[in-house]
Amino acid sequence: MMRKSRKNKIMAGSMALVMAVSMAGVSCWHNMSAAEVKAANEDVETLKKAASEALGDTDTKTDGVYKDETVYVKADAAGKVTDTTVSEWLKNPGSGALEDATGLKDIKNVKGDKTFTGKENGGVTWDAKGNDIYYQGRAEESLPVDITITYKLDGKKISAKKLEGKSGKLEIHIDYKNHSRQTVKVDGKDVEMYTPFTMVTALLLPTDQYKNVTVDSGKIVSDADKDIVLGLGFPGLTENLNLQDVEVEIPESVTITADVKKVSVGTTITVVSADLLDKFGLNDVNDFDSFSDSIDELSDAASQLKDGSRTLAYGVNTLNSKTGDLKSGVNELADGVNAYAGGVSQLAQGSSEVAAGAQKLKDGATQAQQGIHDAKTGADALVAGYDNQSTGAVMAANALSSNLSALSQKLGSGSVSVQLTDAQKAEISAAANAMAQAAAQNITDDMFTTMGTTRDAYIQSLAGAFVPALTEKITAVAQNAASTTSSAIKGSVDQLAGVAQKLAGGVGELRNGTASLQAGLGRLSDGSTGLVNGTADLYDGAAALQQGAAALNEKSSLLITGTSKLKDGSSQMGTGVSQLADGAGTLADGMSEFKADGIDKLTEVFKGDIEGVTSRINAMMTLGQNYRSFGGIQDGMDGSTKFIIETEAAE
Repeated sequence: MMRKSRKNKIMAGSMALVMAVSMAGVSCWHNMSAAEVKAANEDVETLKKAASEALGDTDTKTDGVYKDETVYVKADAAGKVTDTTVSEWLKNPGSGALEDATGLKDIKNVKGDKTFTGKENGGVTWDAKGNDIYYQGRAEESLPVDITITYKLDGKKISAKKLEGKSGKLEIHIDYKNHSRQTVKVDGKDVEMYTPFTMVTALLLPTDQYKNVTVDSGKIVSDADKDIVLGLGFPGLTENLNLQDVEVEIPESVTITADVKKVSVGTTITVVSADLLDKFGLNDVNDFDSFSDSIDELSDAASQLKDGSRTLAYGVNTLNSKTGDLKSGVNELADGVNAYAGGVSQLAQGSSEVAAGAQKLKDGATQAQQGIHDAKTGADALVAGYDNQSTGAVMAANALSSNLSALSQKLGSGSVSVQLTDAQKAEISAAANAMAQAAAQNITDDMFTTMGTTRDAYIQSLAGAFVPALTEKITAVAQNAASTTSSAIKGSVDQLAGVAQKLAGGVGELRNGTASLQAGLGRLSDGSTGLVNGTADLYDGAAALQQGAAALNEKSSLLITGTSKLKDGSSQMGTGVSQLADGAGTLADGMSEFKADGIDKLTEVFKGDIEGVTSRINAMMTLGQNYRSFGGIQDGMDGSTKFIIETEAAE
């Protein structure tokens, strides 16, 4: 928790410095906006303001006299210095005279009427009386930094003057040089280090002349008419941090490219400061414990990432080798689905036939039930006919037997006359009518309707047929027996009476059999209801089966389409997995290279000589803090300086 509260000071220090500047991190530029692009006569002031704001405002760091110095440098279009003017602002919190040390020539007060007197050692004393002092002078010394601007049009070098009015692919290269180098102590050893100057160059490019503008180290602020390009450089910083052998790019130059048409070369403004890096908080770098732990974690993570990428490559290769099996399986699945769909189609067709058959069975069962019902009704009527006390077949057969027995008794008392009496004829008619009634009991009314007659007519007709037959038979018997005794005739009648008696017994048995048939038909009628209900359920089930099979057949087409897509997708997946395998191998190789050339080297730099890095940062920051003035400064006086280098426009 304590380490986190220190905000990982190395990340806010050396690592923040290295990463921020290597990525051209100019977060302080957020105050810059396109609205600050001025009219043509204000271009130089606009560029000065843009470059100055990129470096941030100068802060007064003491309650005593503070010297705020600005060095104005005029240079030609290539960056060669032609004039240097130094403007000094003495921020005076005291009263009375104010002493200052300076090496400037032609000093003059530029604000107010305060005068100064020169000193033998080159210093001046101002009659300030508690006021701030603003003065300027001319410097003859060489600048601690300089810039060189070169141009290439379509890949060929060209001067700014000759570039005027040309069109093509333009490259502007701004090279920064740091000449302020001193020997300092780093861990007890003498080391040469550069004053940590930060340099920002601002260019104003008209958008009707410059298209597709890019900058490799900096930022572009645009409006509809002009682009302001801000380039950033840290000359000497790589050597200060001893990062020459580490692949970390800290910019010491700026390259701008654009497509140009009838181009003009305008003014550039470069602002230089030695205290910008101090804003990164590098003076707090005094504890590398947390970063050392982070480096260990980073190295471990890189190793795990390297191993993981190899494992990934192995797994993807395995997957790649199995895609053939997958494709074969998908093809087999597709064949199976096609066969299944064919079966479903046949099932749908068969289920339709089953449903049609079930419908016929249902209708047949209903008809059979009606037939059984009608047969039972007939059996009921037949039994009733047998049992009828006046016209029943049983009663008629018994009457015939009784009549023949009576005839036998009469014959036993005398001879038989060949001619039948009216009484005998009446008895024969009654017997014939009884036999006709018994025969008609087996016939239903519907059958009489089919025959085109009625029950009474049928009985009358049948009785009419029975009477002559019986009369003829009896008469023949009588004639044959005319010469015989009545006892002989009686024997024949007795024999006929026995037959009639058997007939009566057979009719009784026929009646009982009919009654049994009636009972069976009753049971069959009762069972037919279950049959009808069962066939109805069978039909409903067959109909449901038909609907389900039809729906299944319809859905099987979707299944065929899906498996077809799956088949195509498996082929595409095979291609993709093959590419993935290639990519995984490349990733594994790249991770190995990244660990070896990146993480391992970074670990070597920050773990191998971690205290040395700290000492270098501290020494460098001390150099920046000590660079308080270019024109000279009084001992004990605090101050800061910035350079504004203006290159002229090409004529």
